[in-house]
Amino acid sequence: MASPSKNGNAKDSPSRSSSHPTDLVLPTQRVKMIMKSCPDVDTVPQETLHLITKCTELFIKYLVEETIKNAEDRTHVDYEALAQIVHTKDHLEFLRDTIPKKITWAEARKLMAENDNKFEGFH
Repeated sequence: MASPSKNGNAKDSPSRSSSHPTDLVLPTQRVKMIMKSCPDVDTVPQETLHLITKCTELFIKYLVEETIKNAEDRTHVDYEALAQIVHTKDHLEFLRDTIPKKITWAEARKLMAENDNKFEGFH
């Protein structure tokens, strides 16, 4: 059982508040829509939705912290710093197609020419 907080209300204790839907930042309905876009998912229980949303928030927080820790300018996150982390950390390899390194238009045209104007050379 949760211990009462300072004002004697168990609802305000840390163990209860972490499972309350208001501790989320991301919109759960948007997360649910993304989850249901998978053909294998018919229904999404509230507990599962809450857990996935919270895990996503924690992953985003981790990604931002790692990016700032390794960025030249530690006051903000920019695309280049984020892409750099994704392309240097092995455990973030699954994001490399989603967050590719920035290239110039000249580099893109060269890659396209080398690949017969197909986008397969971009990674």
